[in-house]
Amino acid sequence: MGKAQDTEIISNGINRICSGTTFIGNILAASDIRIDGVLEGNVTTKGKFVVGETGHIKGDVVCKNSDILGKVNGKITASDFLALKSTANITGDVTTEQILIEVGAKFVGYCNMSGSGGHPNKNKDAAAPAASQK
Repeated sequence: MGKAQDTEIISNGINRICSGTTFIGNILAASDIRIDGVLEGNVTTKGKFVVGETGHIKGDVVCKNSDILGKVNGKITASDFLALKSTANITGDVTTEQILIEVGAKFVGYCNMSGSGGHPNKNKDAAAPAASQK
């Protein structure tokens, strides 16, 4: 019984990599994760993923919700909601249902809003009538 209780406590906890710590490897978690240090690897969580102001991720992220205050170099997939705070610095593509980008956030990449039908200008030229030649 002690082991089941320990597992329950861990799965409901928040995983954290503190400032001044570098972690090299992939993380797979059922609960929330907060990174204030450096992570070189991919992250997959069923919970919320937070990158603090001093955090730096070099890898891909898959999560339910995310708040980014630090740096991410990689693809971010947030199934529900992604918030890029004013101190965020993102280099990589983003896929999410909803996104909030605060003034001051830096984002270089492509954003795909699931359910929006894709990029709004994707077929713009194909729909335009051909110009007649004289």
